[in-house]
Amino acid sequence: MHSRQDLTLGLGDSGSASFRRLAESIPGALLSFGLQADGRLSLQALSSRCQQLWELEPALVEQDTALLWQMVDAAEQPALCASVQQSAQALTPWQAEWPITTPSGQRKWLQGSGQPERMADGAVIWMAVILDISERKLAQLALLNSETRFRALVEGLEKVSVQGYDRERRVIVWNAASEALYGFSKAEALGQRLEDLIIPPAMREAVIAGTRAWLEAGAVSIPAEELILQRKDGTPVHVFSSHTMQINGQGEAELYCVDIDLSERERLEEQLREAQKLEAMGRLAGGIAHDFNNVLGALLGNVALARAHLPALHPARPPLDLIERGGQHARQLVQQILAFSRRQPQQLAKLALRPLLEGTLALLQAGTTPGVKLELDLADEPLLVLADTTQLQQVLINLYTNACYALGGRPGRVQLGLAALSPAAAASVAASETSLGAGGWAHLWVRDDGCGMDAATLAHLFEPFFTTKPVGVGTGLGLAVVHGIVLAHRGLIRVESEVGSGTCFHVYLPLLASAAVPLPDAALRPLALAQAQAGAESVRGRHVLYLDDDEVMRLTAQGLLQRLGYRVSLFQRGGAALAALAADPAAFDLVVTDFNMPDLSGLQVAQEVAAIRPDLPVVMSSGYVSEHLLQEARRVGVRAVLRKEMSVEELGPVLQSLLT
Repeated sequence: MHSRQDLTLGLGDSGSASFRRLAESIPGALLSFGLQADGRLSLQALSSRCQQLWELEPALVEQDTALLWQMVDAAEQPALCASVQQSAQALTPWQAEWPITTPSGQRKWLQGSGQPERMADGAVIWMAVILDISERKLAQLALLNSETRFRALVEGLEKVSVQGYDRERRVIVWNAASEALYGFSKAEALGQRLEDLIIPPAMREAVIAGTRAWLEAGAVSIPAEELILQRKDGTPVHVFSSHTMQINGQGEAELYCVDIDLSERERLEEQLREAQKLEAMGRLAGGIAHDFNNVLGALLGNVALARAHLPALHPARPPLDLIERGGQHARQLVQQILAFSRRQPQQLAKLALRPLLEGTLALLQAGTTPGVKLELDLADEPLLVLADTTQLQQVLINLYTNACYALGGRPGRVQLGLAALSPAAAASVAASETSLGAGGWAHLWVRDDGCGMDAATLAHLFEPFFTTKPVGVGTGLGLAVVHGIVLAHRGLIRVESEVGSGTCFHVYLPLLASAAVPLPDAALRPLALAQAQAGAESVRGRHVLYLDDDEVMRLTAQGLLQRLGYRVSLFQRGGAALAALAADPAAFDLVVTDFNMPDLSGLQVAQEVAAIRPDLPVVMSSGYVSEHLLQEARRVGVRAVLRKEMSVEELGPVLQSLLT
């Protein structure tokens, strides 16, 4: 190998007329050079076209022949030298490509080719043609860049399988998504035929015939469609498959298949059906609970009235006490139904989950059956969320109770855990649960090593009134309530279970992004108002307009209010009540209206009352109290919202707090 100093170029005197005529008749530059016996390169002849390639006049090259060599990239000089030496040694045609930089700074690619001839003195002479191949080289580089971008794009499609096949249906492209979808690694797939990889036996002849027809026609002749193909292990895979025919740089046809796994769609459709089913059940349960609240309100109210008229030792008191206990139990069931249907108002506040779990621990341990070991795996950080403390405690208690029951009375282990969900874990969960959005998440779990559940049980797990417990042991509302509470907190619940290997419930709750969190206004909540009534002066003789389309509730409220010293005017229709108020606005001290009525809603009544007499307090009752209802009530000037089933406890204190 020669360095630049070893290679000298000398312009000879052999530029005959024939050489010049030949040089002018061909494209590019004609060059005659030799390799002397002592290893020196010499320039024998150079055509006038050298100026077009090297931007140098022949006369200038005569003065300094090294100028041509200096234009060659330093990194390319050894290879160019080697090509000349190899041609000289074997007397084989010389061919080479190399880049240069001309005096003006222009980058070019040159191609040289020539036939060597050995002289009597041992020197080798070449008559060579030098061509400017810059345009072709740029096109090749552009094609290479395009192919590189194409392959990067194909490999980057994580959820879309892309395969490429040649004319013989042999794999030439197999991206990572194809590996995940079909189970064949790229090394296993490349070079294999399409029909031997993913085509079920029954489809193979049709696929072979179809691809041959496409190649002959030069285009794919069938539309994209859904297909059942097969994985490496022989299991079927449902895909949506598109096909395209491409011509590569060598003019050869290639077939590309783009497949999308439809099992993801099927899973999402199943999730949607499950969500719609639970939503329909929630609406039904919420409607039942609303009507049941009317019955409970009347029942408990009349029990309280009846007890007030009886002496302490009257024989009717014990049966009334039993009726009240049954009504209170029914009220608890209604609250659970409302929690499942997500119609229960939430007392949302900034809440640290770790202290909540530690505070709930005493309740859990009190209910722990003998032989059950409770283990904790809690994060050091508090993990702040926006939540209802009571409802999250109910979630923990229900999940822990179910975990203990799954042990079947035998010794076992229940683990309660809390941690911030790592980005990698969040991405893994989000891949299978689309409802898990971006942002930080708290992960709470309850794991047991009990009996586990089969697929049939898991399919109905969160349905209300579904239970695996014996008759009389459970209501089937516990997990339905948990599901409703978690969704109401904009969270997600997942279950992992296997028969004989235990169960783990995973609850994901969104973490607070900042300490500044807008919390719901509790001004309309009855309990907050009830706390303000202690020590209030008598309200005897104050006049209450009471509006409700349910006769039993009207009569019950009348008896209750009259016992407290109020005068009461009852109305069944909103129009009649508003007419009485408009006729004598000063006659009433307070208005109590139901929310759900056939002619006018409680909100509409409140608006009309404000138009007639703005200072007149309005109280509204409802079978279920949602955050939306509280907001609307506040907007139209309602002073308090009562839960109808709590009227016995709340109505008197709330009215007293508003009138004193």
